[in-house]
Amino acid sequence: MARYDYVDRNPLGGWIIEVRKGASVRGNIKKSRVTGRYQFYRGARNAIRPLLEESDIETLKEQIEKLDL
Repeated sequence: MARYDYVDRNPLGGWIIEVRKGASVRGNIKKSRVTGRYQFYRGARNAIRPLLEESDIETLKEQIEKLDL
């Protein structure tokens, strides 16, 4: 079973954390400028609609891993 890795990205590019499981990119996490909450966008380049949203980044990571996205 592959583990999840969270790779910090340049905040100037919009995405703050790239979510990987093994060698594949599962999505990205960024902080909403409107709500201040962390949002998970599924897929390598999805920027349309977040799949999950939490106020705490650790809780969001737990949700991602729990749902095995």
